[in-house]
Amino acid sequence: MLGGIVGPTRFVLSALLISVSGCAATKPATDFTYQDVPAEQIADRIFLADTIAAVEQCQAPFADVRVVRPDFVRPPPPADGGCGGEARLAAGPEYVDAVRRVTELHDTVVREWEARLGSGPEAVHTRSLGVTLLRCLDRAGFTQRGPGEPSLESYGIGSGDLALNNAAQRCSDDSGYGAQIAAQRVRTLKSVLGKHEFEINEIAKLRPLMEGCERPAGRPDRTRFGLPE
Repeated sequence: MLGGIVGPTRFVLSALLISVSGCAATKPATDFTYQDVPAEQIADRIFLADTIAAVEQCQAPFADVRVVRPDFVRPPPPADGGCGGEARLAAGPEYVDAVRRVTELHDTVVREWEARLGSGPEAVHTRSLGVTLLRCLDRAGFTQRGPGEPSLESYGIGSGDLALNNAAQRCSDDSGYGAQIAAQRVRTLKSVLGKHEFEINEIAKLRPLMEGCERPAGRPDRTRFGLPE
């Protein structure tokens, strides 16, 4: 389910769509590019984080769309990777505009993704998975600390208590909580990406231009695109 229609199957589907009268003109066959990308490569392959990091000599941005199992012991890296500033400006206006377009798409996808995870059936599913984790912590001797409904926050997970965080990590791994949370996040993220396939394909066209900015002078190699220096 998570991978969508891939491999030879998608080409069969494309052929079927084209053969139906009128379909090819009104709804071009999709290539399901976003579905083929492994979860850990979404930032690089869809949002060009690896290219931005190479040009700006920074940690790759958009870490918030790299879906991995929850890590309660080591905090995740900053989502922006420390990119931007003088290095971005030095790469030239074409590059700056390209990064702006990539960032706008990233921000739109993340907003829609968070909204989907935080409401309806997905929110119910997340809470049910959380109950499994909290019951494991209860058995390990860690109980709710704060007011309100039982939650990771009310138990103090992530508050800096190393023993609690280590116990949460063990419970996450042993109970399957981490794997199920990661699977849910991949599934919902790819569902949101599916709504933006056109924009994703347009962003992919920016990679050569952005890669052309990675040169010692810090300026785009405009001649690659038929433009004067």
